[in-house]
Amino acid sequence: MLPSFRLSVCLMLVCGLGACAPTAPGLSAVEQAEIRTYAPNADLSNLTPAQVGALSNALHSGDGFDIPAQIYAILNPYR
Repeated sequence: MLPSFRLSVCLMLVCGLGACAPTAPGLSAVEQAEIRTYAPNADLSNLTPAQVGALSNALHSGDGFDIPAQIYAILNPYR
């Protein structure tokens, strides 16, 4: 028990107390800027995890020709 406690303490000291904590999923600032090049008025607040994943996939997958249409479809699912 003691060796694992020491390991935990060492990891916290090496990583910093909050540096190794997982962050909330979301789009990076670069991804947000790229989305806004295709959809300047896009509201990227309050996205669901599914929308975040789909937007990220739209940016990083495929041939790039249909990115604007994919982004529009993800952000406006009922139109």
